[in-house]
Amino acid sequence: MAKKLPMPSGDFLNFSEIFSAAVALAEDDPIEHLMVLTFEFDEQQLLNLVQHRALEEQKDLARSGLKLLSTIRPVVFYDARKTKPFGRLPQFLELHPCKTPGFSCHHSKAYCIVTRKAIRLVVGSFNLTYTGLFRNREVLQEWTWQSAKSADTHILVEWMTFLREHYMTEAQASSQSALAAALATLDARTSSWRLPPPAPEKPGHLLTSGYGERSGLDALVDQWNAWFPGQVPSSLFAVSPFFDENPAPHCLAEQISRRFPTLSRLEIVTDAANQANLSKAHFGKHFAPDQSALRLIPETISADERARIERQGSQSTKDLALNRVLHAKVLLLATGDGAGIAYLGSANFSRKAWLGDNRELGFIERINNAHALREIVLRGLSVAPSNHFEELPALPPESPPKSDPEEIDEDALFPGFIDFVVLAPSPGADCFRFRVHGKQLERMAEYDIHWADMLLTFADGVSQDIPIGQFRNTLLGGRTLEFRHRQKGDRSFWFPFQYGGEIIADRQALIHASSWDWLAFHLNPNGADEGEDPESTQWLDGRNSAALPVAMLDVDREANCVIAMQHYLSLFSSVEGCFERRLAESLKVDEPSARQRAIRSQVVEPLSGLATLLQREPVQQPADRLFKLGELGLFVESLARQTSATERTEFAKLVAGIRSALDAAKGSDALAADYHAFVVGQLRSAP
Repeated sequence: MAKKLPMPSGDFLNFSEIFSAAVALAEDDPIEHLMVLTFEFDEQQLLNLVQHRALEEQKDLARSGLKLLSTIRPVVFYDARKTKPFGRLPQFLELHPCKTPGFSCHHSKAYCIVTRKAIRLVVGSFNLTYTGLFRNREVLQEWTWQSAKSADTHILVEWMTFLREHYMTEAQASSQSALAAALATLDARTSSWRLPPPAPEKPGHLLTSGYGERSGLDALVDQWNAWFPGQVPSSLFAVSPFFDENPAPHCLAEQISRRFPTLSRLEIVTDAANQANLSKAHFGKHFAPDQSALRLIPETISADERARIERQGSQSTKDLALNRVLHAKVLLLATGDGAGIAYLGSANFSRKAWLGDNRELGFIERINNAHALREIVLRGLSVAPSNHFEELPALPPESPPKSDPEEIDEDALFPGFIDFVVLAPSPGADCFRFRVHGKQLERMAEYDIHWADMLLTFADGVSQDIPIGQFRNTLLGGRTLEFRHRQKGDRSFWFPFQYGGEIIADRQALIHASSWDWLAFHLNPNGADEGEDPESTQWLDGRNSAALPVAMLDVDREANCVIAMQHYLSLFSSVEGCFERRLAESLKVDEPSARQRAIRSQVVEPLSGLATLLQREPVQQPADRLFKLGELGLFVESLARQTSATERTEFAKLVAGIRSALDAAKGSDALAADYHAFVVGQLRSAP
């Protein structure tokens, strides 16, 4: 399991516990943004994360979860070549596949949870997978910031700068990226804290590699010189599951010793199963045999480790065969008296990790007792005391018996000419189109391209028009496009797409089939969907495109239109209390920018979605639309009156849009004209 590594002392903590603590507070401190950096992810773990559920649960997305996602819009960056069909992921979960040069990968791992009151960041070695979260031996470091008085606020500044410099370029494919929204939230919050810029002398920093010209090893050297001017390290301690496949003649140990010639001792820790991959060449020629040590973690877990697992769980593991694989990455660089640098993060003990090929992210901290921290690591990983260095051959085998699962195999059929794909509205039609961006787009002819069950046809990188109903039928299971090679039909590749800004702005309307569906959800957000299963998503089944996904309200479609209208208005009046409570809770938020964001996301955006639905859906009588819009406008105006002049601006665009829609729906009926005049008069006369 992913563990917080004490630096140099303290309790171990896993990511599941950190996230569960945030979820437990979500009712009073709701989650506003989620940002994930990973090499790969499991659908189930990502679904649990974005739905604020226990990470070990095995459930599909509920209808209420889909609506929640449309507000938070979690954003995930991962390696492009690890895209899978993602048959269970929903729309408005923003996926960004990161492209890297050949034989390298996006290897960073970080998780940022922004709530209304706090910002949490976790950096470590674990992917968002079941093995990363619950099986592997992993390490992490975590921070929580709530005010300018919080510790290590310089790390938050570094995190924001890192995202802005290296990930906003990836997110430009989405014209209204969730990352931009998250950074705007962080900017607004931290500007009131008046945080100083990071300084080299601070006791800890984020450390990156592969994001620019400076490698991780160069950054390590620079930080050593900033923290220990005039001092030199003598020992190097490394925990890693994977190493250079071809260590001779310039293995990482040699590269480090060139920067720090005074190093005299190298100690490497890894799984016992990894010994067959290693050789004396991995230690280089700088370190003498009597100053080189290989420590191994036995394949069978120790009694002490089993006891620790039981303390964290709820049942005995006596009869269970526990298989725990090392995935943690730790590096300690120390002087003879124990002062030095501790690193944990995503970087293996390899040239690719530290010399700038892979994108890596970690955390380094100045420590005073490297010897004590080494003992903590050895004990925490259940490392055996024996030194196995003399058992190693001079060179590793030509084909490593245990390959790195995060090593990228180049595939000539992979459509690497694609940079990104965007779904945007078609000009002048209630339809969507895909647009592929990249070079050599004529190569698209080599593939059959599908979105769910729909075959797409492209001309100059632009697809045919796609009806809006098809989008609704793929709200689940339609998060990627399949590129199936025509010459080799068994080879498929997948690409997630981004959204045009118009779709992002319209998302509250797109996830509801009608105003009746909107009412049903807000009357009972956690209620059952179609069928008896409260977690059912049958109404979103893309395979049943003929079925209209509407809420199961007791409405007789053949009844007198006046009765139907009365029924609708009765239901709407029941929903009003929900939004009055939402507004009241939002107004309790102390920080002004956070208060406005809460009003916008919890009140204005959902009501804007209803206004859009009322303008789109067919009606039995023209006056139906007028009356529904009128009641909505009056309600919005009543909410706006409860806010200050600054907060009222959040309602201004919505009120203006409703006025315009009322004018379009007025018609020639005398009663409707009188009602129109009354409502518009109320909207115009309101302060």
